[in-house]
Amino acid sequence: MPLDIARTIKKTEYDALWEEADECGENPWQWNDFERRQTIPKRLGEGEIRIIDLYPGLSIQIATYQFWRPLLLDYHCIGEGVLLSNFYLAGDRRIINPGIQFEEDRAETTGETCLCYISEARSIEYFPAEQTLKSLAIQTDLERLRLFGMTWDNAPPLLRLLIEGKSAKSFHQTLNRSTSAMQQALQQILNCPYEGSFKRMYLESKVLELLVLQFHQLLKKQKPSSSTLTFRSIDVERLHLAKAILQRELEHPPSLLDLARLVGLNDFKLKQGFRHLFGTTVFGYLQTCRMERARQLLNGDRELSIAEVAHHVGYASPSQFCHAFKRYIGMTPSNYRR
Repeated sequence: MPLDIARTIKKTEYDALWEEADECGENPWQWNDFERRQTIPKRLGEGEIRIIDLYPGLSIQIATYQFWRPLLLDYHCIGEGVLLSNFYLAGDRRIINPGIQFEEDRAETTGETCLCYISEARSIEYFPAEQTLKSLAIQTDLERLRLFGMTWDNAPPLLRLLIEGKSAKSFHQTLNRSTSAMQQALQQILNCPYEGSFKRMYLESKVLELLVLQFHQLLKKQKPSSSTLTFRSIDVERLHLAKAILQRELEHPPSLLDLARLVGLNDFKLKQGFRHLFGTTVFGYLQTCRMERARQLLNGDRELSIAEVAHHVGYASPSQFCHAFKRYIGMTPSNYRR
């Protein structure tokens, strides 16, 4: 769903709001033993970020916030050599990391869990306005994973290659939805009944439990059985209908959840089905349709300006369209037209 760019906060303004709040002493870090908290600037929204440092190389970040206006953050991301285990507890957002493995354009929705490793990449992040966003992330240093014996033969191949140093490519891998066991462990972390050293021991045990559950999901995903990739004929019809809706509604495409409702599937089956049947994500397919339609318009109608072509394929901002087109085609729209 296109953002209202007229009201959208861009990266420059976002950074300025944080700097202004910092200069005013509005949102300093509050420390309590091995945990620290920081509220977000009042002009940006409301909420807080909690970081719990369990041990060197193992920490938890809990973010709960909502923004007054939509955010569009476009920046260069350099990772710290850590594996991120993300659990999305509320709200939906969209992230694009051009060129990374598996899912460079994705929606991150309530109830999902994922693993990612970003060494260096461009990050384009879309956050909606006035929607509660809550997530819990576990940051694990690769050396700590090695201490757990993650080089064993039964470890998920993706992690084994990373930990053994045979692959350091950035990736994002969505897993199945959070299981009931994961949800229980997440709630126990959020509502920890202990303090001091007991709190640290308790949280570490729950973090390790979550990692085991998530790695087991990854292992099953990388060795799928025939039943996990089986779709009923009615599901296949609904997936093709979703594909047709995206082709038809390039200018005003439905959100992922709205598309799932329109075709009678849940959002997880919609995303899993797109990857299985069409070899791409929902947003990846939408992007391909937009770029191919833009190419047709640039070739066929010289009367249309670049801004008008951008509008016809669903971009409110010509500059965003130009960036996307160059990334897809390898040249700017004006150069392509010439």
